[in-house]
Amino acid sequence: MTSKKVKEVRTGVFIDGSNLLWAMIRKDDKGDKINYDICFEKLKEFLKKNYSPVFYNYYVCEDNVATSEPYLSRSIKQKNFLKRLEGYGYSVKRKDLKVLKSGGAKCDTDVEIVLDLHKYKDDIDNIILFSGDSDFRGAVETFFNMGKHIRIYSFKSSLSWELKEFAIKNPRCNYKLLDELKDKLERIR
Repeated sequence: MTSKKVKEVRTGVFIDGSNLLWAMIRKDDKGDKINYDICFEKLKEFLKKNYSPVFYNYYVCEDNVATSEPYLSRSIKQKNFLKRLEGYGYSVKRKDLKVLKSGGAKCDTDVEIVLDLHKYKDDIDNIILFSGDSDFRGAVETFFNMGKHIRIYSFKSSLSWELKEFAIKNPRCNYKLLDELKDKLERIR
């Protein structure tokens, strides 16, 4: 699809917040960050310039039961970040973090993203998925088979071979490495 045609079709943006967060904080063996921090204000402008987004959904696990440090401070910091995202025009889709009896925690928003893909399937022609998670392979294929155009954005270090392979083999599906967009999307502190 030409860039002019891409601008004409209705686009839904689905951002797997946990997948992006883990990719942005990932470190190498020396303790150095592998990837950069994304500025979500710049990201929205980038998406508006290149597509015709109908909505920007950001899916996140939220710790609403933190009572002690450092979890309480992290929870407050996250809530402030999510308020900023909403101020930029993102629709934040929250899911409660589940605290396990073992003391660990668990949360995943993949199901919520796929449910929303189904919910909006008649309202969008183009799907933009920010995640490299292989769990999305089946959903990507399903919506591709429905005739949707799919663009996957991920850091190279977190792009699964399953998504990459599918995008390479199918003409209406492609991927773009966030590594290549650092000059456009990096959050400068």
